[in-house]
Amino acid sequence: MGVVRVFLVNNLWNWVSTLCVETIIAIETSMPDASVVLWRDGEMVFGQEFKSDRHHNCMVFDSVAKALDLLDGGELSVVLVGTGPGSYSGIRIGIAVAQGVAIAYGCPSAGLGSLAATPEARGGSGAMGVGDARRGLYFVSPIHENGEAMEVELMDARAFSDRLREESGRILFSLDDPGKLGLDAELEQRVTRTRPRAELLVEVWRGLSEARQRELSQAPLSPTYLRAPFTSKAKEGHPLLRGK
Repeated sequence: MGVVRVFLVNNLWNWVSTLCVETIIAIETSMPDASVVLWRDGEMVFGQEFKSDRHHNCMVFDSVAKALDLLDGGELSVVLVGTGPGSYSGIRIGIAVAQGVAIAYGCPSAGLGSLAATPEARGGSGAMGVGDARRGLYFVSPIHENGEAMEVELMDARAFSDRLREESGRILFSLDDPGKLGLDAELEQRVTRTRPRAELLVEVWRGLSEARQRELSQAPLSPTYLRAPFTSKAKEGHPLLRGK
């Protein structure tokens, strides 16, 4: 009986251990330098970087397929995707792929702001993402103490410069060329150009509380907008307004 009991206990432990293995695919396509990783039980077992710009966005499918092949019939815990800000098409393709994989594997998907998935944001507290929001506006996005990027704040050029001067103790980083942010030489030198990485999405995710992870996995995937997605109202006579 003792041998049988040990056998059963060992097999039960192996079964429970298998259930506890955390397996994550992360997709980051908000910038032309894109990446996909497969993270399993404490280590990255696959990672691939590629150019994802305009018609090259289809390259994400090859990387994701290679990551899925390595699952070898196993299950996924969650699919993570960077939600920007960044490339209009790149973010949406990344989200679509994440949704498709999550449906196919019956697992949750979760979106994380791409600014948080940068080396500068992961380097410690006090970092802040900054950038060009176009049309004469700029944005700042401090990194929250839980590691996520906070909601972007829009402002004009003067307010942008003033804000960066006020944040003298922060690490400033941007996905844009600092030379194109309209800053004086002193402020420009303080801004580091960087890019988000898929493996850092995993790091952000694993640093969150279970409650926050649950909240994100239950929320619909949506791009990080710098401004409202609809900037103008439909004109009189437009089909959208008929019957109103």
